Amino acid sequence: MAMTLRLDPADEDLLRAVAEREKRTMTDVVAIAVREHAARLDAADEDASLAARAARRSAAARAIRDSIAENAEALDLLSR
Repeated sequence: MAMTLRLDPADEDLLRAVAEREKRTMTDVVAIAVREHAARLDAADEDASLAARAARRSAAARAIRDSIAENAEALDLLSR
């Protein structure tokens, strides 16, 4: 797919410098940057998902501990 990328002059100079340094085309540098950015977003989503799961597990464990503490007498009677 062909597209036009409009950059301000400073960003264009930076892109050109990176392309020259890496001996790649400017198009390749942009494509690589897009893929790397997408990978970082995916990793951030995965980190957020793991953190959310950990928070849910922690909340569930806390609820169980609280329930055991609140119902200690009834649990003791049931265990006899």
